[in-house]
Amino acid sequence: MSLQGIAFMAAVAVMVLGVLGTLIPALPGLPVIFLAMLGYGAVEGFREMTPGFLIAALLVVAATQVAEHYARAWGARRFGAGRAGAWGAVIGSIAGLFFMPLGLVLGPFLGAALFELFTGRPGGEALRAGVGGLVGVLGSVAVNLVVALGLTVAFIVKVLI
Repeated sequence: MSLQGIAFMAAVAVMVLGVLGTLIPALPGLPVIFLAMLGYGAVEGFREMTPGFLIAALLVVAATQVAEHYARAWGARRFGAGRAGAWGAVIGSIAGLFFMPLGLVLGPFLGAALFELFTGRPGGEALRAGVGGLVGVLGSVAVNLVVALGLTVAFIVKVLI
């Protein structure tokens, strides 16, 4: 088997880990998938993994990563949180990175709920905002999974076809 064939198989294996990383909070799934593409491109001389393809993939990964944080805020707002609760969901999701894996799920929930309580909202409304932050997390996981699968399929198609 050629070096390029081995690199392709290795890249696909790493991409499978990246897809799983969208479901397992401890692994940054989309960046891992992009790095697998970049690694394969380096091995094959960027003939199949053209700079244009890699830039497009990088933009998709970056946009999805940014949208992931907005999804938490959107979920909180959709469930009745005010501006403070939406910011709390985002801040909670960032703080949750230090308490993985549960922190990634509980962070937006607690952030939205606590920030709503700090602004004087009743407990029931604050709890509802927290649930919205959690819904945003679950929505962002679904989007990340779809994007991860799409990037993986695009890579395979680009290389094999």
